[in-house]
Amino acid sequence: MRLSWHTPDCLRHLIGMAALWLTMCSVAFAHEGPPFPVLMDEPIPGYRVSVWADPDIGTGKFYVVTESPNSANSPPEPQVEVWVEPVSKRLPKVTYVAHREDVRNWMQFLAEPEFDAQELWNVGIVVTAPEGTPHELQVEVEATPPGMGPWDLAIYLFPFLMFGGLWGVGLIRSWHANDRSNRKDLAAKDDSQNNDEKLEVESSSSINRRVQSGGTHSGSFSSPAFGGRVT
Repeated sequence: MRLSWHTPDCLRHLIGMAALWLTMCSVAFAHEGPPFPVLMDEPIPGYRVSVWADPDIGTGKFYVVTESPNSANSPPEPQVEVWVEPVSKRLPKVTYVAHREDVRNWMQFLAEPEFDAQELWNVGIVVTAPEGTPHELQVEVEATPPGMGPWDLAIYLFPFLMFGGLWGVGLIRSWHANDRSNRKDLAAKDDSQNNDEKLEVESSSSINRRVQSGGTHSGSFSSPAFGGRVT
């Protein structure tokens, strides 16, 4: 059965294709691309902590954002450290100091740990308040090869661009189909109106002929007494 571009079945097929492409990309490229969230608004005493990670093999990047738990006022600046260790324990734990970045409206810290192989790593985020009390959060990430730069964006955007393009083509075809249908309806309506006018004209002409014929007969008659037609 042929699918129309603007039918629900076709849209389901397009969505399925896009989802399949995204799955293939996620398998092929793992966590390449821009940083992704590994912790969001995690509460610790005095702070809410969010962490975005870009664990490339070589030098990775971890962005640690600290905010006030009630958003009422800005909390004091803490000390932030990030440690990494392979899940396999083949290497000892290594700690890196996170340096504060110049970002408005919130405190953001950047740590750049080293990853030497593509495998799972334990990552600890240690936030130490000014009074000296450390609080640790721990996550697990996979170190992956560096991305291909601008090609990453093109690869990840391709299914959405494809879906949007096919959607646009479907809409255009739907509009053209509706336009052709409307034109056919207008043409049929014009033909019907012309036929009605033609029938009306023919009917009027027939009535006029009958009236004229009736008038002629009423103006002349035959009289046997005079032996002929009298007008």
